[in-house]
Amino acid sequence: MKTDKKLVQGKNGLRNYHFEEVKKGKIINHYDPNFGHYTEVWKSFFYKKKCLYCSNEFEGKRLDATFCSQSCQKAHKRLRKNIDIS
Repeated sequence: MKTDKKLVQGKNGLRNYHFEEVKKGKIINHYDPNFGHYTEVWKSFFYKKKCLYCSNEFEGKRLDATFCSQSCQKAHKRLRKNIDIS
């Protein structure tokens, strides 16, 4: 793994402060058979990033989000644990 100034090793794991794009607000259209079509508006910042484990792009609500899912986070933790033991 390459070292980067925006990648910080904290006491609880990695923090990734690098993002490719910022979007303010998000509009999500839903369909429910009982209620029909409705729109949900989220007023927040969304940061487009790359997962450090699988390299997929994802939108994170937190600036320091590092992984796209909990399974990637657990897999990275297992990998680090195996390297530390060896």
